[in-house]
Amino acid sequence: MSSRRSVLAAFALLVVLAGLSLLFWDPLPVAAATHQYADPRAWLGVPNSANVLVNLPTFWLAVWGWCATRTSPWPPQWRLPWQWFHLFVMAAALSSAMYHAAPSDDLFVVSHTGMAGAFVMLSLGLLVERVDVRFGSVGICTCAALVVALIGVWTAGHGQSGDAIDLRPLLLLELMPVLLIPAGVLRMPGVHGRNSGWLLALVLYASSRLLEWADAAIFQATACISGHTLMHAVITLVVGWSTYRAAVIPNPGASEAAAGILTQRKTSLNTLG
Repeated sequence: MSSRRSVLAAFALLVVLAGLSLLFWDPLPVAAATHQYADPRAWLGVPNSANVLVNLPTFWLAVWGWCATRTSPWPPQWRLPWQWFHLFVMAAALSSAMYHAAPSDDLFVVSHTGMAGAFVMLSLGLLVERVDVRFGSVGICTCAALVVALIGVWTAGHGQSGDAIDLRPLLLLELMPVLLIPAGVLRMPGVHGRNSGWLLALVLYASSRLLEWADAAIFQATACISGHTLMHAVITLVVGWSTYRAAVIPNPGASEAAAGILTQRKTSLNTLG
């Protein structure tokens, strides 16, 4: 029990510190240069076609993942964060494809809001598995989704009011899964997810950020694919990993064992707290 509380306290402290760091950092605006990517080539009349089309596998993987999670024999509290995760990925992939076809500030914010929501739900999925089943409750998942949506609306609203859009709040949400690692969540026992799988997903996510940063350099070196397109492809791998977890249905014994562990954790928390 004390170890779980320590993890939650450390995570809360890291989120506060990250928030304060971003607060004192320069704003992250959406400038005109934000919409300029290294590979603007059109195909079949679609501008920025590589960056448009690379989002389509992500969307359909998320659809598959949502369907697989909905019918999975996992306990309900385990399924819900992953269902929300795949819904946010669908929104992010669809809005990203639309954005690259016709770049605008609003669609840029919508796509990043979807991705931020996906990573918030990824964090809840990890907390459910390793810390407390209640992180997968309908109330917490719904509140988390509403917070993400309100931050997205607030961010887009700054652009509508004439103020500069500031992406720092969305960036903080996207950092949440990364902050769980130094908080010690992977030291907690898990049932379905192995540490190697979670670390692989986070390494892929970190790699995607580096690829985006090297957008033009990669396109100049390869002359056929840009860093931004590769970033989307790597994000697709992260979604594919989560979809694979949902689609590989565990045997009934494993599911019952997971449910038993969750029940024991909840009973322990209610008794001691």
